[in-house]
Amino acid sequence: MRTARRISQIFFLLLFILFWIKASYPLETGLPVDAFLRLSPLVTFTAAVAGRSWIPACLWAMVLVAAGVVLGRFFCGWVCPMGTVIDGFDNCTKPVRKRGPGRSPDGFAPAVSARLRSVKYFLLAALVTAAVFSVQMAGWFDPISILTRTLTAVIFPLFVWMTEGLLAFLSGVPFLDSAVGRADDWLHGSFLPVAPSDFSGAFWIAVMFLAILLTGLIRRRFWCRYLCPLGGLLGILARRRWYRRTVGDRCRACGLCAAECRMDAIPADYRSTRHAECINCMDCQAVCPDQVVRFRFVGKPSAAPVDLSRRKLLGAGVAGLFAAGLARTRFTDPVRSGLVIRPPAARIEDEFLDRCIRCGECVRVCSTSGQGLQLAGLEAGWDGLGTPVLSPPKGYCEYHCNLCGQVCPTGAIPRLNAEEKTTVKMGTAHFDKTRCIPWYYGENCMVCEEHCPVPEKAIRFREAAVITIDGRENTVLQPYVVEDSCVGCGICAVRCPVEGLKGIYLTNSGERRT
Repeated sequence: MRTARRISQIFFLLLFILFWIKASYPLETGLPVDAFLRLSPLVTFTAAVAGRSWIPACLWAMVLVAAGVVLGRFFCGWVCPMGTVIDGFDNCTKPVRKRGPGRSPDGFAPAVSARLRSVKYFLLAALVTAAVFSVQMAGWFDPISILTRTLTAVIFPLFVWMTEGLLAFLSGVPFLDSAVGRADDWLHGSFLPVAPSDFSGAFWIAVMFLAILLTGLIRRRFWCRYLCPLGGLLGILARRRWYRRTVGDRCRACGLCAAECRMDAIPADYRSTRHAECINCMDCQAVCPDQVVRFRFVGKPSAAPVDLSRRKLLGAGVAGLFAAGLARTRFTDPVRSGLVIRPPAARIEDEFLDRCIRCGECVRVCSTSGQGLQLAGLEAGWDGLGTPVLSPPKGYCEYHCNLCGQVCPTGAIPRLNAEEKTTVKMGTAHFDKTRCIPWYYGENCMVCEEHCPVPEKAIRFREAAVITIDGRENTVLQPYVVEDSCVGCGICAVRCPVEGLKGIYLTNSGERRT
């Protein structure tokens, strides 16, 4: 069974990576690239609570909820790709473990361990409380969202940089030149992006991910044991699990099972089990010298305790309420001030923030077309941190691309067909007359109009007589924006040849930059 568990972990990790890779332009029809995100009851339920509406993705999550009631936290040990990555890191940093009769379990002192185990339930209660007050923060702590966001903003750009550097180095070798050229064409045609993506906030996303991995140097699966709120939710569901660990009467209390347990699920008596913590990894069964440890279905399961007292639960509620209030504190409204442009057809701002789980899936798929979406920093406010925003001139919204709505697991970005997408208005372009070449320098430039994808052209020209900056008289075509036709895709700002601050920019309203 332990071998089967390892095979399952590798399979689901590869499946997760495959779905992540396939979330690209053009999207293959029918492939559930957001399946793992939809499977997480933590993000789907908190999004439904915060948004005050039923989310179809919750149907996927119900499958995991039902399985958790029967099998316990099997998802953590057999399926979760984040758990597999953590196991791999733990094995690399601690490949040799001392085992044997009489050795102490791999854990803290019992009192300290109990307090630490309560942290994930405390965090879960705080996140649910914040969702009740219409603030969505679960996406920052959900393991599937964390891994998706890290792959998008950190790991894949780093992989692309290393791969292209290697190809550039090998292309300098004379007898490898043609082979490297063919390999480069194949990689860019099937896997690598046309242009390397630069994602906002990548440093902090990397820091958070590394911090999770490095806690494994303290104890194996530290994140899963003590911090993961999804694990806390599944642990609550597993209190009366039917499939559980049992120990036969011939147990000699040698302690090998507790020493091997990566979740601190075996107390000092070695016979009982903390069923809310056990992830069915089967390690204890594999190392038992007397073969008395079994995993089986029981007829009348007793309820396992959860390490969260009423006092801690009340404290978690207060913490969630405080976090919700802090997140909603705004000195200015970035949306009404025109600074933040959301993806096409995104829901109204408050509803969008309630539903968005900050997973970065839309940012990932956009990076394979126009590369326009970025993870927001504080320009979207505290409650908008990590949400997607259109960010020209880093990238633009591809006129015929509607993939962000297709991969959004919670419906924060609704699905649009191709025809609807071309009519959706995200923002409005404006010319900066102190930067635009025809307006400021008095020379003709038609780049923005040439790239405008709107059939009737949202950028047009008026002929005007001007005095150039060097004092010459000149007749120039000055561009202007037909605001009713402009969809705010941002390609004009990306293609503008002015270096530095561009001569054209976007707002989500009719307001202009001062």
